[in-house]
Amino acid sequence: MAMSYKVRFWEIRERPDRRKGFEVRWTVSGREKSESFLTKGLAESRRAKLMTAARDGEPFDTQSGLPASEIRALKQRTTWYVLAREYIEQRWDRTPGNTRRTLADALATVTPAFVET
Repeated sequence: MAMSYKVRFWEIRERPDRRKGFEVRWTVSGREKSESFLTKGLAESRRAKLMTAARDGEPFDTQSGLPASEIRALKQRTTWYVLAREYIEQRWDRTPGNTRRTLADALATVTPAFVET
């Protein structure tokens, strides 16, 4: 993961022809990054967070364009797989066979809704 301190921000661009009509744009080591928002307030808030991270001296990831603190937060999030495993491990030893089957079936049914393609 390549990190860089070369970050520049542009003004918020209004795009009335789009559903998310306000775009925050910035560059990291010359690579353009952007995020779109429904309202100007949301776009300004996001831009302010990014600018604060840059002012605080955080390096930005050149691939995703995110500050190091946001990359760390993304990596620390609990995944559905980990949550499901912990839940089953908690209950497995003290539940009878039919309940185990029901738990496994319920998790197998609901898992596709939580997993990205």
